[in-house]
Amino acid sequence: MPKEQFLIAMRFLASSVSVVSAKDSSGKLYAMTASSVTSLTVDPPAILVCVNKGASIHDVLLSGVDLCINILSKDQKDISNLCSSKDSESLRYANDCWNTDETPFLKDAQSNIFSQVDEVISYNSHSIVIAKVLRAQSADSFNGLIYADGGYLA
Repeated sequence: MPKEQFLIAMRFLASSVSVVSAKDSSGKLYAMTASSVTSLTVDPPAILVCVNKGASIHDVLLSGVDLCINILSKDQKDISNLCSSKDSESLRYANDCWNTDETPFLKDAQSNIFSQVDEVISYNSHSIVIAKVLRAQSADSFNGLIYADGGYLA
């Protein structure tokens, strides 16, 4: 199958936009925008995220590492863009949007899903990160940022 056909088809798959955040053993903060996030099981609660092996956060996401899946709200497009560009990597935490006391998380996200990496499965250019959900917090009503057809939906 030609790669272009697949990419065109995937443009029509709408996804919530999330930012995956973590810190390494020395306390360095990492974050990346992800649309390939999904629940895996409810019992026990588990989530998976696909991470490109070239992403700076990739090598941090080892078994036992804490991370947060921050499901973004509609007014967090700037954070999504900031965490998706390698050029702005040093600026991702240079704002007041984060709580970095422990596992870093976005304070005004639609939801924060605090998790711990359980397993990492390599698949070609990406790794599938499976994480046990430890706890979650969510806004009172839905106002999620959705991405499809190459842009954010209004």
